[in-house]
Amino acid sequence: MKKSTFAASVMTFAALSGIGSIFHAQTADAYPLSQMVADAGMDMNGMNMKNMNMNGMKMETAPVIHRGSGTVQKIDAAKEVVTLVHGPIASLNWPAMTMSFKLKNAALAKGIKAGETVDFELVQSGSDYVVTHLQPSGK
Repeated sequence: MKKSTFAASVMTFAALSGIGSIFHAQTADAYPLSQMVADAGMDMNGMNMKNMNMNGMKMETAPVIHRGSGTVQKIDAAKEVVTLVHGPIASLNWPAMTMSFKLKNAALAKGIKAGETVDFELVQSGSDYVVTHLQPSGK
């Protein structure tokens, strides 16, 4: 068995059997991770992942924030829903229309009334869009 494969096997066994805590007895300054890797005979420099099959791996990405402005038609704070008559939203290729959106939380609607012009931000959550920021226009 190669030295690096053996070291990886030992580290995996230690982690799975719950004895990994003995390796954390010293502070990171006393025995840095880079030294542990070197002592295990592993070389992390130049790791080539080109041929790794990453299909099925979920990659986290930051949500895309879409911005718009419009007029509040209705707010239902109890249901955390706002209905907006909004202008076009270029980032979504949406024309002007009237839509109801779920609010990220009811506090977003605090102090905002029907008929008020607002600026808002929304993100996609599953197949829906959720308003994450709502404020009177120009503020």
